[in-house]
Amino acid sequence: MCGDETPSSTPRVGARVDFFSLGNLLFHNPTTPNSPLATHVRFNPREHDPTQADDDDLLVSIHLTGDLTKSVDESGVFQQFRLPQARGSGETDAGVEMALGECVSLEVGQDGIIGRRVSVTRRGVLLADGIVGFNFGPSISASL
Repeated sequence: MCGDETPSSTPRVGARVDFFSLGNLLFHNPTTPNSPLATHVRFNPREHDPTQADDDDLLVSIHLTGDLTKSVDESGVFQQFRLPQARGSGETDAGVEMALGECVSLEVGQDGIIGRRVSVTRRGVLLADGIVGFNFGPSISASL
């Protein structure tokens, strides 16, 4: 389901959720990129929504399963956190990065978030949902 086995020598950048209409979330550890635990989350919006008030935070829910056929209410909650709405300036929007209240495991399985559903709501309205996947860059080796 998640593709080929990732060798332990491949640097891990984090885990990522892409939301078609909203943007993406990157779970990562900025001080230890190869860590199997994420300490921070970064939200990169697709575009700024000028109708949103500055105090209108997003609720991010990591669910118990990765089943997109069920409603978010039926999916249970593994972990939740509030994400301040991204504030844009000019033509491009700034992302929001914040420390997580507790680390999340970037593994597949009972304690990990890979393969789980993530939903984003505002005032109880579902804005987007997706599945957490690995996000890594292959090692770059110099060749002559």
